[in-house]
Amino acid sequence: MLHRVLTRMYENSEILIEDIKDQVEIKEQEQKAIHASNSAMKSAMSVISGDPDKRAMFDRAMDAITEDVGMKVGEIENFMDMSAKFMDSIDLQNGVFEEEGLKMLEQWEQESISLLLGDEKEELILKSLDEDEPLDLNAPIKKPERAVNHTNQYDSFFDF
Repeated sequence: MLHRVLTRMYENSEILIEDIKDQVEIKEQEQKAIHASNSAMKSAMSVISGDPDKRAMFDRAMDAITEDVGMKVGEIENFMDMSAKFMDSIDLQNGVFEEEGLKMLEQWEQESISLLLGDEKEELILKSLDEDEPLDLNAPIKKPERAVNHTNQYDSFFDF
């Protein structure tokens, strides 16, 4: 189960990285457009200095993005710490597990829904318990593919 969860975390982390890269690309393109066009620069300056409602909306959107990405990165770091402790507690040659490592994994299984895995967390846990679902350690790890006209959950934050 740990292998499946770590593989899925890896896959979802790759997707999160792609989403963040997309957001950076979008912001870079917006910045170039602002510098290229005088009217766009005046519009941006009115948002920054003139129109308090637009400024507040922009600040709220940026805070929401920062908080969301921070929570997801925090979850990844927490899981990495937990899995490192778990991996340290495994005697791979003898197949002996320390009780603390198993308790940590059981605690993670019973915690609330994962922000990165979502509903897939429950599916992964169920698959790990199903004897008819063998684990293929040689299966290739899926790489996310960039979709044409890709949108994500942050796109609507900057609509005024």
